[in-house]
Amino acid sequence: MEQGIFSPSKLTKARIARGLTKKELAERTGISRQMISNYELGKTHPGASKLMTIVAELDFPYAYFTSEPKRFYEGATFFRSQSAATKRARDMQAVRLEFQKEIYDLLSQYVNFPELTLPDILTKTIYDITNNDIEEKAKELRELWGLGKDIPISNLTEIAEVNGIIVVESNMSDDKLDAVSEWIEDRPYIMLTDNGESAVRRRFNIAHELGHILLHGDIESIHDYTSQELKNIIENQANYFASCLLLPENGFLKSLLSTNLDFYIELKKYWKVSIQSMIMRTYQLELINDDQKLYLFRKIGFNKWKKREPLDDELTPEKPSLYRKVFDLIISNDILQKNELISNLSLPKDELEKSLDISINDNYQLAQKGPVLRIVK
Repeated sequence: MEQGIFSPSKLTKARIARGLTKKELAERTGISRQMISNYELGKTHPGASKLMTIVAELDFPYAYFTSEPKRFYEGATFFRSQSAATKRARDMQAVRLEFQKEIYDLLSQYVNFPELTLPDILTKTIYDITNNDIEEKAKELRELWGLGKDIPISNLTEIAEVNGIIVVESNMSDDKLDAVSEWIEDRPYIMLTDNGESAVRRRFNIAHELGHILLHGDIESIHDYTSQELKNIIENQANYFASCLLLPENGFLKSLLSTNLDFYIELKKYWKVSIQSMIMRTYQLELINDDQKLYLFRKIGFNKWKKREPLDDELTPEKPSLYRKVFDLIISNDILQKNELISNLSLPKDELEKSLDISINDNYQLAQKGPVLRIVK
């Protein structure tokens, strides 16, 4: 396809990214639903005025719809809070995840990204994976990443980025969908939803997605599974991995001087893990029984801590910095100007601002921290 020729698949992706059905896009643009369908099927192409109407409604750059569509080899896609999320929300995030691959492909032409460093992916079937397998895989990751055996992880987001995982924030807000992860070609991507989540919830979400990446890299998309039982198994395995990674058994046991609810608040400062997750880890390690666990969770409910715990307003959420650091490096080395780089990306302003952690219209200030990177020679 030559530059400037309308791309039907790009229209489909842009519509899905905005969370619109064909009918809804038709109503907003005054173009018939049948015509929208024909555009997406490639049966006919919109004229300039119709395309401009679509561009304005979807708030995508004109160049996006007339650029060569990218085709990627994609692995399994996993959605945190899978059972509660709507299909529309999952589809929106899946398309946005593809946008992140497009950003990576452009930026990696100019800057060498960190090499991917991960243990071997577990190759067992879902039903054959044991808790011991998951514990061992979490230990492998800690050892490979130099995290220590028994101590808290300082900044999980930054450590994941340093080890070659693309972690980004989405401009999409949906309280039923926390995160999504996927292997795209030779690199895993984790996208976080803009939910105003607490620092501890964000860390657990990232650890959960790392679990999917290492435990479930060979399976088909969980999005397409019809068995709720199987979905639950997969999600529980990722949750267990997150607990093992963030709360290693020996270190957590040494710190657990009491199972009093007030003491868990002190532990939260140290481990940067939610009180509820630590109670579950205590239960997994058989330090409390069913009745004790139920009692603690009833107290949490009584205290109204289920959605907002103590310290949630004090701990600062981690933020991805890799894409921003790469963007800075390209500009500071005069490889491309800011506006030229943004234009070459051909993605919506709101998407780029969130993914790259920049403000497109403001004076540009270089970020001060992030992984060490090198210009492509």
